[in-house]
Amino acid sequence: MRSISRMVLPITGVLLVAFHGSCVGAEIHVEGQTGDVRLEVRDATIAEILAVLGERFALRYRGTAGSGAVTATFEGPLRRVVARVLEGHNYVIQSRSDGLEVIVLGAGPGGASASVLSPAPAIPAAVIRKRE
Repeated sequence: MRSISRMVLPITGVLLVAFHGSCVGAEIHVEGQTGDVRLEVRDATIAEILAVLGERFALRYRGTAGSGAVTATFEGPLRRVVARVLEGHNYVIQSRSDGLEVIVLGAGPGGASASVLSPAPAIPAAVIRKRE
C-alpha cells in the first residue's frame, strides 16, 4: 500500500503542473467595439480566441479548428478579425440580427483557406489591345 502512495503523489503533482501550465500559457486581450476591434493573442488556440470573442461580442461559433497556438495582433472590424484568425481554415461567417455566427469546417487543403479570395491583378490600359 505504501508503494502505491509513493507513485500517486508524484504523478498527481505532474498532472497538476501540466494542467496549470496549459491554462496559464494563453493570453488574450480584446479592446474596442464591433466596428474597431484590437485583439492581441499569445499562445492561444483558435477555440480559446473564439470563446473570448464570444464572451465580449455577439458571436457564436461551432466546429473544430485544430490545436495549434496562435501569437499575433489583429485589428479591424470584428468580421475581418475573425477571418484573419481563421486563415488556413475552411469556415463560414454569417451575419445575423443577433450578431455573427461562425462555423469552422476544419483546416483547408495545404493550410490554405477556401473562404478567402484574392482579387485579380489589375491590367494596365496600355497592355489591353483591341483586336481587329
